[in-house]
Amino acid sequence: MFVRLVRQSLACSPRRKLMTIAAVALASSIATAMLAVLVDIGDRVSRELRSFGANLLVIPRAAALPVEIGGIDYRPVADATFIPESVLPKLKATFWRHNITAFAPFLPVTVEAGGSKVVVQGTWFNRQYTAPGNERLTTGVRDLNRTWKVDGAWIDDPAADPAAREALVGSALAGRLGVRPGGRVSLWGEPFVVRGLLVTGGQEDDQIFTRLETVQHFTDRPGQVSQVQVGALTKPEDAFARKDPTQMTTQEYDRWYCTPYISSIAHQIHEQWPMAVARPIRRVADNEGRILNQVRLLMLLVSLAAMVTAALMIWSAMATTVLERRSEIAVMKAVGAQNGLIAALFAVEVSLQGAVGGALGVLAGVALARQVSLQVFHSPLELSPLLPVLVILAAVAASLAGSAVPMRSALRLEVAPVLKEES
Repeated sequence: MFVRLVRQSLACSPRRKLMTIAAVALASSIATAMLAVLVDIGDRVSRELRSFGANLLVIPRAAALPVEIGGIDYRPVADATFIPESVLPKLKATFWRHNITAFAPFLPVTVEAGGSKVVVQGTWFNRQYTAPGNERLTTGVRDLNRTWKVDGAWIDDPAADPAAREALVGSALAGRLGVRPGGRVSLWGEPFVVRGLLVTGGQEDDQIFTRLETVQHFTDRPGQVSQVQVGALTKPEDAFARKDPTQMTTQEYDRWYCTPYISSIAHQIHEQWPMAVARPIRRVADNEGRILNQVRLLMLLVSLAAMVTAALMIWSAMATTVLERRSEIAVMKAVGAQNGLIAALFAVEVSLQGAVGGALGVLAGVALARQVSLQVFHSPLELSPLLPVLVILAAVAASLAGSAVPMRSALRLEVAPVLKEES
């Protein structure tokens, strides 16, 4: 008789069981999609942010020293205030070389153009170089600043004709000078062909850009650059990252060195370039960390809200189920069933529903996460094999949590009044 009552109890209310499974599946799908993207979002968002420019600025060590008295700069204009162009490939020799997505050297100089002083930047646009290990790579301002737009054409780099004089003129400056793509602008007394107008929304709109070798030639600085902008994938800094490395223990230093903090990457660049100092562009780095933390928090809150909603729906369904099964629970108690056994029966039933709903939700969530990854980040999702297991366990836990209060009410039923009502 007891076995028959158990079978009847587990077999009743199929519609309500389906509703419970559907609620858990919906919550699990949302949680899976959010968490799958969350696990992989750090590098992806960082790569997207890297298209907006550099987060590290490397300058010569001598230029970083404040030597100013009475408003007069006494730093010597010597080779020590420049970085040799030949050392640029060593950026890819650091421990976090794969985190350095792009870099671009700059050699700025102020010249006269159109009757006014303008800044001319010599740089790499899309330069191929040989990294350590004879690896051929490409970098430059086009890779570092993918949001820059050009009305016209980019400058080929390197030039097919070494004697070619070509320039990109910032859109704001071009308006004042009255030049258009295909026109000419005079620099150093020579005509430069304007290949395009640069639109960045920043100070670059008031500058002129040309090949690095051209500026080196006119300033008599062959093989030298005055700064290097670097884009690197980094981990948002925490309290540990802000500690002074010189005050760290050996274990702390190893942990800091082997974590892609922007400060540790800057330190490793200095190891490769002793003549230079790498400084984080704090405004960019801090904004990156803030955005990543906010996106992660939002996804966690959405996942948590989905699971809490599923638990509340299970609570409602279980409360109704307990009311419908009052007589069956009373009969089981009357024939000797203990509270532990009755609770176990309900727990098994709810756990099975949670596991089935969680499994269905994982399948839907993975498909949703892959679509989000392709649509937003334009790359396939890298799914952790532990994520489906964790989501199913979370679904079972949410199901048990939602059924806890109704289950407690079921265990408190008085047998005699219920049987008397049914008689």
